Amino acid sequence: MTPELAAEHGLGPLAARQLRRAGENVPDRLLREERAGRTASLIAPALLKRAREAYDGPLLLLKGPELTARYPEAARRFGDLDLVAGDAEEAQAALLAAGFRLEERPRWPPRGYDDVRRPHYHLHPLEWPGLALRIEVHKRVKWPDDLRPPPNEELFEAAAPSIVGVEGLLAPHPHHHAVLLVAHAWGEVPMQKLRQLVDVLAFVDDDERSELRRLAARWQIERGWGSTLAVADWLVHGKPEPRLVGVWARYLRELREPNVLEMHVQEWLSPFWLTTPRAAARKAFHAVLRDLRPEPDQTWGGKLRQTIRAVTHPTSSTTEHYVRSGYRRSATGRWTRDP
Repeated sequence: MTPELAAEHGLGPLAARQLRRAGENVPDRLLREERAGRTASLIAPALLKRAREAYDGPLLLLKGPELTARYPEAARRFGDLDLVAGDAEEAQAALLAAGFRLEERPRWPPRGYDDVRRPHYHLHPLEWPGLALRIEVHKRVKWPDDLRPPPNEELFEAAAPSIVGVEGLLAPHPHHHAVLLVAHAWGEVPMQKLRQLVDVLAFVDDDERSELRRLAARWQIERGWGSTLAVADWLVHGKPEPRLVGVWARYLRELREPNVLEMHVQEWLSPFWLTTPRAAARKAFHAVLRDLRPEPDQTWGGKLRQTIRAVTHPTSSTTEHYVRSGYRRSATGRWTRDP
């Protein structure tokens, strides 16, 4: 893997470590990624301590430092701190009262979400003045649309003290964390970033795979769990290529972003490798409707022009398509259209 590809897939610090151990020069881009990762790891404990002191309810740290600690020499970068709170609204208010402030964003919640019909899984991101590391207070864990996430109470009950060392701050049980990471890997483009797969493998011991599969089945994401591990084992461990790659994820063969045609095929077909046939059919139907209908505050004329661009440039990259359609990419990788 080239340094550019490693950085594109979120593995810049890990690639820098490998090059250094091999006695090779580390490119500037990977050095920047490495420094950013170290800076985030230095800042995180102080921010989490402030959050814990501001809010005295249950507080669960997802990913971030918990994942970084499982990488060799902590060679992983993170850009935010995800906290599941016992009462998200109360926690948000407490952090704002303690000096945190709302991160400047064009709009919140993002397009397609509202507070009643389709609430977003976390509240408006927060930041501490002068620091780039933001905090997201979660109402629940991130989970694929149309599927039911595990209850917060179950996560809190099985949680253990966080490795950060902040008193009273919790982290998910390792088995819970592994399945939660699979849910994250099924975002807008499932398993597009290699780091998502490496993250999952960091929590998977071979002798625990059966137990993890049973947990995924109980949380009704067994198919997604199996699909993710199959792809991770293929790309990382050299196991046989899973069938899903040839059906809707050919972009994984070259570790590139999907083109416009592949993006739509992925949206329509990938649900059948995530969940039960009935639930998958429902998700696929909703995906087709999203492609046919204009977005909120988008006109039918605007939707028609966007569709024509997609049909006339089917092999354009996702980035090229969204840029031509007037979208911009957020810090989290989500494409949004400005008002």
